[in-house]
Amino acid sequence: MSTILLRTFTRLYNQNILKKVKPIRFKSTYRAALLKDAVHEFEIEEVPRQSLNPNQVRIQVHYCSVNSNDLPTFHEQTKKFPFTPGYEFGGEIIEMGKKISKDQLMLGEKVVALSLENLGGFAEECVIGADDVFRLPSNLPLKEAVVLVNGHSLALLAFSKRVKKDEYVIISAGAAGLGLAAVDVAANVYGAKVIGVVDSSEKAELLREKGAFKTVISDTKLPQHLLSALEKKPATIVYDCVGSNIHQSLCTCVASGGQIFLASSHLYKGLPPAPFNTSLTVLDLLEIKKRDVNAYRCTVNDVLDLADQGLISAHVSGSFTFAEINNAVKFIEEHKSTGKVLISML
Repeated sequence: MSTILLRTFTRLYNQNILKKVKPIRFKSTYRAALLKDAVHEFEIEEVPRQSLNPNQVRIQVHYCSVNSNDLPTFHEQTKKFPFTPGYEFGGEIIEMGKKISKDQLMLGEKVVALSLENLGGFAEECVIGADDVFRLPSNLPLKEAVVLVNGHSLALLAFSKRVKKDEYVIISAGAAGLGLAAVDVAANVYGAKVIGVVDSSEKAELLREKGAFKTVISDTKLPQHLLSALEKKPATIVYDCVGSNIHQSLCTCVASGGQIFLASSHLYKGLPPAPFNTSLTVLDLLEIKKRDVNAYRCTVNDVLDLADQGLISAHVSGSFTFAEINNAVKFIEEHKSTGKVLISML
């Protein structure tokens, strides 16, 4: 038996889906967390079940993640209300479109998904295209995969073929999971010397646990602190997960010919141009998918494989039930979070 076939058999056996799956009788509605305007908090309501297209699957959502970088997008005036946020989630496939083969996915299989365009993860179920659904390696728990696929994929896109062992990389971590993911990938996959920028000693300790070489507390003398940590030599790569006022300080520490990465498109708003002789790249998995779906899928699958091998790992800052979703948001708003927050939907 080939290694690939054996791994597939083991994964499906462990998930108990090689047994005959009983037909499921669906209700006409399911519960979803709705934002009805740009001001008020979530309301959990019964909503009509969505129809399934031939290339889509219906996932019973077990977990969905949220972090501080997501919150500004919840109440944007450009949003069409009401809507259900949530784009990084995992669960069990309970229905499949007619054009999806068993080689792609199987009924009853545990999967992780990225709904970057239509969202909808803060709900008991979500309908999503097969291109955005990813099988789990045999040794990776579902709740860990859910907090890995977005942030770690962005970091992998940025650092692949660019970061060398023992090279200095500046990462502004903030309070979100994106910064922790970037430290994890840069330090533990590529062996870089990460200089992590944080706003508290607690977060500094967490970054060092993740593999940061040094940490710097952000204050009015941030450029001087960074250059000291860099041994007076500018960095060739800066990975910014914060934006805002900190971005300009980071840019003063970039070498000529260096690269600056923004980990989210909303961080780009209002930022000054990049310094001369440097490049600025805004990372966006959805845009990668639109241009090259195979590259998008390979990147996410590479992240899952790295986690399966133990090279990278998940960090959950807090866990809340579906009914506690507004408490989860407050937990982040009150700056109690040090990374991603996990919502259990069951």
